[in-house]
Amino acid sequence: MRCFFDPFYWGHGDERGAGAGMGSTLNLPLSRGTDWAGYRPALAQALAVIADWGAKTLVVSFGADTYAHDPVAGFALETADFLEMGRMIAGAGLPAAIVMEGGYAVEALGANVAAFLAGIEGGEGAT
Repeated sequence: MRCFFDPFYWGHGDERGAGAGMGSTLNLPLSRGTDWAGYRPALAQALAVIADWGAKTLVVSFGADTYAHDPVAGFALETADFLEMGRMIAGAGLPAAIVMEGGYAVEALGANVAAFLAGIEGGEGAT
């Protein structure tokens, strides 16, 4: 079964870019129900590839729709996981612009975003 976020026309795991951009694309499709135990290694892989590539800046498209109780996405991250996600991204040591994307569990959105930003800022967060 393909999940809502699985690639339909683009974003497949074997796509690596084309021409001068070959190797500059990394897609890590994750299945519906992915929790932190599955998400963390994919994020670690992405950060390692970014470091190897020599990036000087990150643009992070942060989607809190990966939250376990989000009515749309079907992932299984908890609020505490967003703190760890932020810490991992901050650990890359690169200047970052963070763009807010999805997040439809409105009652938990503030806590999830605050946890992520606390991780980015190196804090403990309220989890």
